[in-house]
Amino acid sequence: MNFAEAISYIEGALKFGINPGLEKIGAICERLDNPQLKYPTIQITGTNGKTSTTWMARTLLTTSGLRTGCYTSPHLHTYRERITVDGEFITEEDFARALNDIMPAVEKVRAEYGELTEFEILTAMAFYHFAVSGVEVAVFEVGLGGRWDATSMVQPKVAAITSIALDHTDRLGETFEEIAWDKAHIIKRGSIAVIGETPPGAFEKIKERCEAQDVPMILRGRDFSPHGISILKNEGSSFSIEGIFGTYDDLRLPVFGDYQVINFTTAVAIVETFTGHRIEDDTLRRSLAAVTCPGRFELVSSNPAVVLDGAHNPDGMAMLVAGLPKAFDYDRLLVVLAVSNDKDIEQMLQTLGANASMLILTQNTSYRSASVSRLNDIAMRATNSYSIEADLEKAIDNAISMADAGDLVCITGSLYTVADAREILVDKR
Repeated sequence: MNFAEAISYIEGALKFGINPGLEKIGAICERLDNPQLKYPTIQITGTNGKTSTTWMARTLLTTSGLRTGCYTSPHLHTYRERITVDGEFITEEDFARALNDIMPAVEKVRAEYGELTEFEILTAMAFYHFAVSGVEVAVFEVGLGGRWDATSMVQPKVAAITSIALDHTDRLGETFEEIAWDKAHIIKRGSIAVIGETPPGAFEKIKERCEAQDVPMILRGRDFSPHGISILKNEGSSFSIEGIFGTYDDLRLPVFGDYQVINFTTAVAIVETFTGHRIEDDTLRRSLAAVTCPGRFELVSSNPAVVLDGAHNPDGMAMLVAGLPKAFDYDRLLVVLAVSNDKDIEQMLQTLGANASMLILTQNTSYRSASVSRLNDIAMRATNSYSIEADLEKAIDNAISMADAGDLVCITGSLYTVADAREILVDKR
């Protein structure tokens, strides 16, 4: 099959599995002679920050001279974004080839076990593509949780947890402890755990897992940490890092959001742990210059300034509204919000309502998007100043037309929202 046919096949798969487990992806891997075990791996999970941290770790490894595979999700515009080697999207030809090559295994497993999810198929493709591409290391971002995630077929040399907050509570549990317990299953005997800042109860669950697997922990705040963070208006951040193997001073990160400094610091600790030595200063600075995080605090236009951010849970929304005035000078904040149906919408609306001059509630094109009627029902009890516009493009146009030159428009609520907004603002205009 060609690329278009491969995409059609992927899109025809289940979006989510009915019963969690690794039986199906495990059976595929076994039939492919376990390609995911043919190269060293890093696995990264966390409620917030895992995608940016994965990208940053990939950039550091590639700049260090290692041929590096990277697997992330979801994508913004094309499935090819999810599978990269040395920062380059998988080609259409290689995407189709990977699916064609694993198809006999996929179809046998489908016949024996039942329907497969889109994520299981894509993960198997990434495992296979990295093996045939001869990568020296591959970085895998967990899709959801850790215990039953398809990426957990790897045996990671480094297992990292960026953060723990309440999200996906219907699948992972309703407490910090339950969520941490699930995510901590990426930590396996033979790995080293790199752990970001977590709530006390969550940390205890992670610690228990590390002790049970006889895995050492590298902790933010004890073994590595950022220092002297200075937010540079409209430019990014300057900071220093106390790393595992020494200090890195006078650093400049060109992406916005003070939390991105924390993500980069975690990525440095992950790479130091993987290589077992200090990162060369030149490598670090070239990596910083190369960092991009599309859809994360992304400034896409000015006058008025328009920022896209994929914050999609209360913790992420709180970081967003705290970070915006640090990164940008503006008079009023106008927010366009489209959010997935399974989120804590009321808490996000309360946070935004307390910080935004105007809130426009809308929908994105994802089947998971909350309807504007549901958003309106929740907004009536959560906030005061808001309006409704079902069409995202019209909502964006309304916000921009209402904004003065000194105002800031932020489009947020979901990576699906960001993807749609990027197509409207970046691709069409």
